[in-house]
Amino acid sequence: MNITGYGKATQEAVNNFQEFVGFEIPADYKQFLLKYNGGTTAVQNCKFYVDGLDTLVCLNVLYGLELQDKERDLQKWHEENRKDLHKNCIIIGNDTCAGKILLINNEEEKGVYFWDQGWYSDPSSQDENIYKVASSFKSFIEGLKIPEEI
Repeated sequence: MNITGYGKATQEAVNNFQEFVGFEIPADYKQFLLKYNGGTTAVQNCKFYVDGLDTLVCLNVLYGLELQDKERDLQKWHEENRKDLHKNCIIIGNDTCAGKILLINNEEEKGVYFWDQGWYSDPSSQDENIYKVASSFKSFIEGLKIPEEI
């Protein structure tokens, strides 16, 4: 999958972010930040499958570090949503309908999750609206589908 990134994050920015969130982010996601620092897919309307909802969700953006556009900044999203997140969890992006892409790295849960905020299902408690999408960030990226593949 081709990503149009926002540049490259520095190792210092990644280290500072890990210190800010209080846990080490997975190596594959660190490499993504160092290479792309977030971004969008090169092909518009790339989608990922959410098994728990039995639907394809359109990826909008993956957030980066120290960006001018704060709406795409990892730290801003973590700061605003910290109290609502699971342990060792960060919001790494969003879909086109206000749902959030989560990366969780703790003993009970590991991988990329979709946090549906009421578009695809009834808005209820956060725990009921979080669905596992992939076991790793790398497998999430590899699983993105372009419109011609759907």
